[in-house]
Formats: sequence, C-alpha cells, structure tokens
Amino acid sequence: MEQSGFIVGIDLGTSKIVGVLGRKNEQGVISILASESIPSDSCVKYGVIYNIDEAAGKIKKLINLLENKTGKKIGKAYVSVAGKSLRAIEHKETKLLDGVTPITFAVLDGMEQQAKLNKPDFFANYSVLAPEYFIEGQYEEDPIDKVASVIEGHYRLVIGRPNIKANLIKSITDKAQIDIAGFIVGPVAAGALVLDEPDRQAGCALVDFGAGTTTLSIYKKGLLRYMAVIPFGGRTITKDVQELGFVFDSAETYKIRYGKLGKDKNKAAGETSPEVDLRELNKVIQLRQDEIILNVINQIKESGYAEQLDAGIIMIGGASQIDGLVEYFAEKAQMPVKRATAKRVYINNAAELLQNPLYTQALSLLLFANENCEKKEAPKPEPVYVAPTPPTPTPEPKEEEEDEEEDPKPKKGKKDKNKGQTSLFRFFEKVQNFGGTVFNDEE
Repeated sequence: MEQSGFIVGIDLGTSKIVGVLGRKNEQGVISILASESIPSDSCVKYGVIYNIDEAAGKIKKLINLLENKTGKKIGKAYVSVAGKSLRAIEHKETKLLDGVTPITFAVLDGMEQQAKLNKPDFFANYSVLAPEYFIEGQYEEDPIDKVASVIEGHYRLVIGRPNIKANLIKSITDKAQIDIAGFIVGPVAAGALVLDEPDRQAGCALVDFGAGTTTLSIYKKGLLRYMAVIPFGGRTITKDVQELGFVFDSAETYKIRYGKLGKDKNKAAGETSPEVDLRELNKVIQLRQDEIILNVINQIKESGYAEQLDAGIIMIGGASQIDGLVEYFAEKAQMPVKRATAKRVYINNAAELLQNPLYTQALSLLLFANENCEKKEAPKPEPVYVAPTPPTPTPEPKEEEEDEEEDPKPKKGKKDKNKGQTSLFRFFEKVQNFGGTVFNDEE
C-alpha cells in the first residue's frame, strides 16, 4: 500500500454501521485517521442487509463523514461478513506426491486454492482458515521440504448464505458506488485483534455479544475449531424491555443505565432513583440473558471442546456491557470469564476506540487490509501546444492584371492599408481557432 494512501473498514452491524480509516506502516502497525458510526435502524437485521436502498444511503453518508474528516476521497473499502447463517465446517484436501520431490509452498498454495473452490450446496464459502497438515497420516507442523507420497490438509471453511455477499455488493458497490476491496469474516477478524496467542493455544471460547446475534468461536492450539451464531442479541433484550410499556429508545436507555445481573440485580446504583421498577426490568433482562447464555453453553458442549478450554470464556461486543454479566456468565458456565479489548500492539493510537466494543470489529478489518482504498482521480489531459501557422503573404498584383480589372483602382495609400488589415485579420482568425482547440481539449 502506498504511504500516501490509506485503508478503510466498514462493519454493518444490527445496531450501528461503523467505518474506520487508517494507515498501515511497513511493520503492519495501524494509525487511525478517522472513525464514524451511524444508526443502522431497520436496514440491517441479524448482521445482514435487509433494505438495500436504505443501507446504501447510510453507507454514502458514512463515507462522506470520513471523507470530510480527512479531506481525501474513498474509492473502496473492506467490509465485514456476518449473519446468523455463518458457521465453520471441516474440509479436507488430499494431494498425491511422488515420494521423492520435496513439498514446496506451491503445493500447499494449490491445496488452499482447491479448498477455496469448495462450495457446499445452498451456501457460499466466505473464508478458508489456516489448516493442519498430515503427512502419511501423521501430523506435521511444517511440511515444507519434507518428502512424502501423500499430504492431507484439514481446513476450516466459514460458510453462510449467498445473500450476505450479494446484498453487500448491491448496497455498497451498485448503489453507493464504493468498490469492495475484500470480504472479511467479522468474528474471525475480531478474534485476531483481541485474543492473546497463549489463550488461543490453551483453548478459549470467544463470545461476541452483538445487537442482533451472539457469535461463538472456539480456538484450540492456535486455530479456530468451531463457530456458531445464536440469533439473539442485545436488541432482543431491548425489545423484551419494551414490552413493559416503553418506546424502543427508552427501553434501550433503561437497559444500559439500570440493567444488572446476579444477586444484586434489584439494587439501584448509588442514590439513583430510577423511573422504572428495577425488579421487573432486571427480571426481563435476566430471562432473555439466560436464554442466550444457555444457548452458548450448549454450543460449547456440541463443539466437543468443553473440557479443553483452559483459558475459559472471553467476551466482546456492545451487548456484553451489562453490569454483572462476567460473574453471572462464569457462574452459569462453570469456567473463567473475562472481557477483552483490542490489542495496542496492532493499533498505535485512538485509545478510546480500542476500549469501545462498538468499534472492535471495524478495527479488526484493518488487520487484513493491504490495498490502498484512496480514490484515484483520473488526471486531466495536458493541453498540447501547437505553434500557430504564420499568415500567407498576399502576392503583389501584376501591372497587366491591374489594367484588365473592371473595378476602379484604390486610392493612393489605401491598397497597403487594406492589405495589412487583411493579413492581420487572417492571423488573428488562425490564433482564435487555435485557442478554441485548446479549450475543447481541456473539456
């Protein structure tokens, strides 16, 4: 990427559409130059665009806000792929070898390209994650330069409904006129930004509490092993609170301000005198939160890794901020639970964004961005200077011809004057035509 350019990431969440613009140096460290967020309203549901025209209008507004902050034009962006249909499946690629020639990067790359071509029925293949290799049936951490008769790669494919990608293209490229530099699976990118390598190695469950969905990603020995999306999130809880007789915005405010889980859930913080019945409010919140947590725990058991998560559960997402959730979740899951934030090792500024869970996924997209997203204006053609042709001198009339002319001879002194005027007129006529040509070229 050019140092003068920048990279852009857009995360289309159920609650907010978030955009970040930054610059990555040669070491891969990112400096954030601008960030913005606008409400999604009803155009995004469960992390998927539902109203293409409305989403396009909001994306245009978001792009304009980022451009106004930086004074630069945005031509393309990396976008997050999310949605309740996402999940990870195992896929194997086998390649027969001659048993003599050492394994090269080209062999491994060819296997990966084959894995990318795999598309299960009714689903799109959104990402091929780092594999494990087996030579002659035995695990091999680094197969390069090894000799074998057969090598097998065990990949994780992240798949989802094709309409996720189709709707992103329609809204961003077709309607908003912004090219898509790459589709990046949001939960995978977020894991790269917030998880420590020791936690990935030891085994952990990353739980992203979003507005529309709750996503579970399980890591073990450094690799993603399992992914599942639960179609409930923070907005689901707000709608439940709304049933107590509030409009949606008030329900959201009360949930954030007074929501609390656990034994002290019915005690108001400080001397605050809430406008709502805390008992009823937190009863509703806890009932729905119980459903979400129990679904997460059930998916952890289904994954087969429940007894291998030595690093426990790690939480991110805007809906993870409910007071008491860490302790309540740990009690229900019977394992350690902690919150995570974006790592400063990847982003060297914008500390307030790193602490804000709303921006975690958008920031994580920049880790995988390497293409300059600045709009390149087509250069205007330079006008080509053509020297004007000098006027052709009028030949002197012969004496014999003058005698044959019917018109009377001009008066003394008039012939030279008129001839000079004619010559000057022709000269400026040619210059004017030349000037007109230059003007048209610039147009």
